[in-house]
Amino acid sequence: MQVNTAAPVKLMPKPVSLLGHAHVCPKIDPGPKPHIGGPVTDAGQSLVRFNGIPVAVEGGTCLCTGLPGPDGLSRGSSLVRINGKAVMRIGDSTAHGGKMVVGVPTLRSD
Repeated sequence: MQVNTAAPVKLMPKPVSLLGHAHVCPKIDPGPKPHIGGPVTDAGQSLVRFNGIPVAVEGGTCLCTGLPGPDGLSRGSSLVRINGKAVMRIGDSTAHGGKMVVGVPTLRSD
């Protein structure tokens, strides 16, 4: 029998995204019309704030400025939730396949 003596992998917490923080969007509509990305326009909740600004969660909305049109915040933290909705962080996904690219360096979440 072999015993795994390797230490467990510890994930580094990521900066949390807020209302107004940017995402990038790789989607391109026919034309071609690139979506580009843009700010979070609806955080998805208003209860939890950092310096008065709502923390973004799954179910919130961001703006694709190239269209312009909405994109959804779709996949956040697997551990941290606000009212049952996952907190969004740098690198977390949007509905169009984009990612959050801005977060608060001093507010981090696994």
